[in-house]
Amino acid sequence: MKADWAVISSSNAVPDIKRILIIKLADHGDAILATPAISAVRARFPNAVLDVLTTSNGAVAFGLCPVIDHIRVIDKHAFDNPRGMLHPVNALRIVNLVRRLRRSRYDTIVLLQHLTTNFGALKYRWLCCAIGAPIRAGIDNGQGDFLTHRAVDFGFGVKSVHEYNLDVVSQLGVSIAHAHPAIAVPDDARRSAEKLLAENNVGAEYVVIHPSVGGYSSARNWPTERFAALAKNIIEKRGFTVVVVGANDAAEAARSICATANVVNLVGRTGYPELAALLDAARLVIGADSGVAHLAAALATPTLAIFGPSNHNAWKPIGATVLSGPIAKLPAGTAFVIRSDIPCSPCFYSGYTLGRRDGCSLRTCLDRLSVDLITNIAYQIIDKTTLVKSTAIDLEH
Repeated sequence: MKADWAVISSSNAVPDIKRILIIKLADHGDAILATPAISAVRARFPNAVLDVLTTSNGAVAFGLCPVIDHIRVIDKHAFDNPRGMLHPVNALRIVNLVRRLRRSRYDTIVLLQHLTTNFGALKYRWLCCAIGAPIRAGIDNGQGDFLTHRAVDFGFGVKSVHEYNLDVVSQLGVSIAHAHPAIAVPDDARRSAEKLLAENNVGAEYVVIHPSVGGYSSARNWPTERFAALAKNIIEKRGFTVVVVGANDAAEAARSICATANVVNLVGRTGYPELAALLDAARLVIGADSGVAHLAAALATPTLAIFGPSNHNAWKPIGATVLSGPIAKLPAGTAFVIRSDIPCSPCFYSGYTLGRRDGCSLRTCLDRLSVDLITNIAYQIIDKTTLVKSTAIDLEH
């Protein structure tokens, strides 16, 4: 079987689609990775109702996607295991949600989920059939016979997650040739971000560091003390202000970084739209394998994502180039993933399974990514964008 085969349905022909439900039970980063597929669907069906079923975290990110008509929220944790689903309160909520979705009379479901576990395949089968849409497109690893239009799942990393999403919508006759992230930063969020930066004496030239990965797998996080040393290098050697961002889970790391380097701590002080505005105006965003890196790359901000145990080929930010080891000269592009090329990496999201969600106790893949290595790449990205900016100014004059 060739890896560029994407179709296993008998036909890509679809009738005129009028009401579409995208199912993506996502965190922030997963939602961002789904937006190119969603924007491609909107371009193909401009007059259709286009709704999304997602989690509360996903809803926050999808709120910046202007092509979506309605965002519907489900409690993913109540939907994650049989015990949760069978709890009387959760069961009633799920039944009521499905009733509302059935009343919406969707003719098409686009399921942007890997059927990684047997229970996962069973619950998505039940959900799609309960909603009642006659057209159901999704990724099939052998458990997707309930789908009418199927894209082949070759396993994590054979294609990136956002490419798999595009494979799914292509089964509906959607052109994916020019698909791009659909993210819009509201004007009021830009004004709010500008005010926050001004209040903290941050000028136009600043670098953002996000020193957290959220609660799903802390094994992905680069050590806080290395982020602190990196921030100090950028401030002392390049003269940029460093701004630390994130939700409350990044508060402890931010305090530690502030104790070492003279950085501006904005952790917990922005909503998601304001965060997007901060990232959009930054000269560089540096973080681990997290939703912040995905958002920055989707906004076309220069981005450096530090990857450890998770699958870089599966979860790299949109358009990112993967780097391994010392880099004498950066390749073209604005988004980059840096990782250590060791035989046991990646061990998370490998093949058709989740693999080792907590990595290993040694964290060798992250330990080998030194402060000097990350600093050198950060300098090259800054210098590269400075050169591009200077050239553009010269051309204008």
